[in-house]
Amino acid sequence: EIMRSTGGNPPPVLDPFCGGGSIPLEAQRLGLEAHGSDLNPVAVLITKALIEIPPKFAGKPPVNPEARGKIGNEGNWFGAKGLAEDVRYYGKWMRDEAEKRIGHLYPKGPNGETVIAWLWARTVRCPNPACGATMPLVSSFWLSKKQGKKAWIEPVVDREKKEVRFTVRKGDGVPQAGTVNRRGATCVVCGTAARLDYVRNEGRTGHMGQQLMAVVAESHRGRAYLSPIQEHVVLAKKANPEWRPEAQLAYNPRDIKAPTYGLTTHGDLFTPRQLVALTTISDLVGEARERVHKDAVTAGLPDGVSLDGSGKDAQAYADAVTTYLGMAVSRLSDICNSLCMWESTKTQVRHLFTRQAIPMLWDFAEPNVFAGSAGDFKVSLSSMLKTLERVPARDSGEVKQVDATTSANGAVDPVIST
Repeated sequence: EIMRSTGGNPPPVLDPFCGGGSIPLEAQRLGLEAHGSDLNPVAVLITKALIEIPPKFAGKPPVNPEARGKIGNEGNWFGAKGLAEDVRYYGKWMRDEAEKRIGHLYPKGPNGETVIAWLWARTVRCPNPACGATMPLVSSFWLSKKQGKKAWIEPVVDREKKEVRFTVRKGDGVPQAGTVNRRGATCVVCGTAARLDYVRNEGRTGHMGQQLMAVVAESHRGRAYLSPIQEHVVLAKKANPEWRPEAQLAYNPRDIKAPTYGLTTHGDLFTPRQLVALTTISDLVGEARERVHKDAVTAGLPDGVSLDGSGKDAQAYADAVTTYLGMAVSRLSDICNSLCMWESTKTQVRHLFTRQAIPMLWDFAEPNVFAGSAGDFKVSLSSMLKTLERVPARDSGEVKQVDATTSANGAVDPVIST
């Protein structure tokens, strides 16, 4: 209908505020020449990954040695399926290599179970001078609300030692209310109330800690909820990241609340073990690029120039594959940080950016990045590959990081849609 209505000469479509690229992607799906621009470099990268990179390598077979060794697959890689297959292959290599390097930081359960997540509570010192106990800050003690599989955490108080430990309970009972809300916190040892201002000050002065409440593992019967394991605490403390992002978080107390509690830099949003995992996997993106480039040359592609230089050969292909691998690390950071909650109705870790904000979270879930569930690099990558395998990968697409008043460059007499 578009071709009939335009005499076989449809105009290009331009979205000068393209954001995540929905309009250029839909234009390309309809067979139109697609153009987009944005000032936000992240938005530009996402849109390039949707409409600009896939057409460059459409219909090309993967270059990884596993795919090359299969007979009869030369003509089955329509669209961006070949590219997606290589992203999957080298992403799996990254994940497996990371496990070799840091897998010792992610222990099994007492009976060899695969741990899904560790649930931690932030802590502050009780303001009552006669108590001084380490106060766990917990919004909810629920582990699972599923019918017939209910489980929760119960704090066990030793008032003589002024200590709190946790144990897991199961059955038809109901856990006690959380110890913190929007007004403040309550000490489970002595009952003293602590105003939210006091909790904020404890965080800003570096006195906020964390305590393991429970371990969630995968058993042959489904989720297994375990009381804290001291050896797991010791291993978590052994994680020593060689680098941490020191960029300051923006001051926006309405939507970015973490800095008011002392989490002022990007690095503060992650546990040491999470920083070790993310930096290890980030470093492997560069190593994966070298592998892709070498395999592409072996597969017969000329060396060529980079993707940034409009190349379509080995150098550009290595750039393309590692662009998606880098984006998968970015996705991983959304669910591998200390502001991810445990979803007791779905019994899984919930990612941070459910909305455009960084709220404060008291009790958080730290996923196992090698567990094969939410929080595993392979899972983050697989979610993204579902899109890459289905993008149109047809005709030409162009995205620029420019001001909207200059973004028509390259699109001749375009239809503006935004």
